[in-house]
Amino acid sequence: MVRPWKLSALVSGLVAAALIVACAAPAPTAVPPKPTEAPKPAAAAAAPKPAAPVAAAPVAKPSAKKLSFIGVQSDDQQFALTAVLKEYQKTRPDIEVEFELLPFAQLFPKIQANAAAKTSTDIILADGPNVWSFAYNGIISPMDEWFNQEYVKKNWTPTSLLTSQYRGKFYAPPQMESCSVMWFNQDMTDKAGVKPPTQLAESWTMDKALDAWQKTNAPPQTYGVRWGQGNTPGQDYEAGIMRRAAGAKGSPANKGIADDSLTITGYFDHPDAVKGHTFFHDLYQKHKVSAVEGIPNAWWEGRAAFYISPDNAMGTYTRLGKTFKYGVTGIPYFQGGTQICHTDSWHYALGANSQNKMEAAEFIKFLSGPVGSKIFYDRFGQLPAHAEVLNTLPDYKQNPKALVREQFLAAGQPRIVTVGFTEYNGLMIEFVGNLVAGQNLDVQQLATALARRADGLTAKYKDWQTKS
Repeated sequence: MVRPWKLSALVSGLVAAALIVACAAPAPTAVPPKPTEAPKPAAAAAAPKPAAPVAAAPVAKPSAKKLSFIGVQSDDQQFALTAVLKEYQKTRPDIEVEFELLPFAQLFPKIQANAAAKTSTDIILADGPNVWSFAYNGIISPMDEWFNQEYVKKNWTPTSLLTSQYRGKFYAPPQMESCSVMWFNQDMTDKAGVKPPTQLAESWTMDKALDAWQKTNAPPQTYGVRWGQGNTPGQDYEAGIMRRAAGAKGSPANKGIADDSLTITGYFDHPDAVKGHTFFHDLYQKHKVSAVEGIPNAWWEGRAAFYISPDNAMGTYTRLGKTFKYGVTGIPYFQGGTQICHTDSWHYALGANSQNKMEAAEFIKFLSGPVGSKIFYDRFGQLPAHAEVLNTLPDYKQNPKALVREQFLAAGQPRIVTVGFTEYNGLMIEFVGNLVAGQNLDVQQLATALARRADGLTAKYKDWQTKS
């Protein structure tokens, strides 16, 4: 059984605890202990003192308010959330938070089960593409009462807000952002005589990138490219980029979904999109520049020369103690298509069944604000969503992270925005697995079959624009 990690921090403990905060005001200097003193001669007996007046009764501390928080389990989340809470309690010692952090596969079923049972959950950490679904199903509540539009527009980019807002209401500020670029092992590219461009405007087309992947490919020991994080075939976040990159900006393939935000037939299986699907399939089955059987930590362990990933790749590089030279270049695009990186990450949402909506919303505002965002950046090293933090961090003023920021602003788009994303992504994971491992595939037929299945599953949401 997985034990959820819990934190219940009492005021008295936090005042003495060390604060792990990067941009907050310094804590008061602690009074050092006195050195051990030599024994002193006994003093003469003192005259009796008058009785002291009766002390007034101490003022009672305000009763603590305990908030519940459900989110994804990781050492980084645990560390950063703990640090933000400690900082928040410097001005709000009356707030306690019990964090229930679960493995990714268990998180969404738990959120849905809590909602069905009307369990009071104050704060929900929602993956960006699921915000619309949670809003439609009444799992989360809007927070316009605490986040006015002026504040919202000032603090986050329009790209980040595409999934934060639903039907004109503000539901969930982002925790972080993401945008995949192409990292390369410079020791390996130098050896192969490959020189990736360092300017975004000079990014390779897919054909040029394929040439570089083939030159650095030496299977089964080393492969040219690992497209996407982890070692599984992937899902829409990574593999879905190619089908959209194959279409010109605003084309059906590039949009990925109809204006009704439900229909993907004619978009997912458009000829341009199929071109992208086929190219992804060929990396594994025709060109064999990617490993069918995923390799853990392939790029960091020298098993892949190129790696498509957000900038958390740098944090992992540091934590694993790697020393090879590396660089970054823009994500490849198809000639006549569009350069695109999928954006978005986790969002903080207010549980619809919360009995502490005001207190929860105020803590969410702190979590997603400049202090909370900076604490998360210091731990994750991942693209901040908060505009002030992103625009003032020195790291994003020079490469490699300057290129990440530039591409995010120029080419970033969220995954398809729909209340039916959960159904769609489940089918997409199956589809990508077939593209990676399947042989002699009719990719057009597979894509059309998926699109029709997805449309059938999401038809139940046709009232999403009017449902109260």
